[in-house]
Amino acid sequence: MQPAWMKVITATGRYEYQFQGSGPTVRSGRYEPARDFLFLVMDEAGWLYRIPVRVPDALIAPAEELLQRAEAQLRAGLEKFRPRPNAPYPELDQHFALAPDG
Repeated sequence: MQPAWMKVITATGRYEYQFQGSGPTVRSGRYEPARDFLFLVMDEAGWLYRIPVRVPDALIAPAEELLQRAEAQLRAGLEKFRPRPNAPYPELDQHFALAPDG
């Protein structure tokens, strides 16, 4: 069963997104003490972007709560940052990662 697409209008544009799953955070070939919550984001032109929301292991919460927080962070990031092709992880993390203090 495919997850539903959620629509959002932000200061940077209109998007649809869906949660794709989570996995370990790997940056520069090294595992980090965090998990990436992966979202597929489509802009109004139909471009697709895979955006990881980095959630530090220090944030201890039930999986459903972490997903809700990751989704909220995705929306907050889209308010200020318009995705672009091949954006590097450090740039994405700057806009979409959750801070350790939540």
